[in-house]
Amino acid sequence: MNYQIQYATRMKEIIFLSLVFSIVMFQIGVWTQQSFPVLFYTQMAINVVVVTALVVELYARMVRRGVEIQRDSDEIRIHGEVIKVEDIEMIQVTGCRKAAFFFKLKGRKRPWISRTFKFADANCEGIREILKWAEGHNIAVHKIGPQSPMVNA
Repeated sequence: MNYQIQYATRMKEIIFLSLVFSIVMFQIGVWTQQSFPVLFYTQMAINVVVVTALVVELYARMVRRGVEIQRDSDEIRIHGEVIKVEDIEMIQVTGCRKAAFFFKLKGRKRPWISRTFKFADANCEGIREILKWAEGHNIAVHKIGPQSPMVNA
């Protein structure tokens, strides 16, 4: 079956931390009642980070991708890219409500962004299907953090 996915960017956390850092720098300027050139240039750098994070988040939300899972097949298609079962070392699941899935391939230290995604469906059919597929092909599923009952099913 084909399921809609989204990239798991984690840009909201970057935007939030940039905003907090920006507020702290503003407060330093107000408390000291002086303007520091370092704070000005740092503020400009933070603005660039925030705009970049917003563009990445917008791209990840607007572009629709899909993952194709067949239980009897020895491969998964993520937006046209074929991943064979013998290349997968483990599937890592992080998060609670909208869990992010990472395919760790053999011989790679970190998962690529193209193999990191969240399912877009609200009723968790894709989550159940990928976990059943992994169980049927004896692929380890490593769960990090609190998991919702749907991910544990």
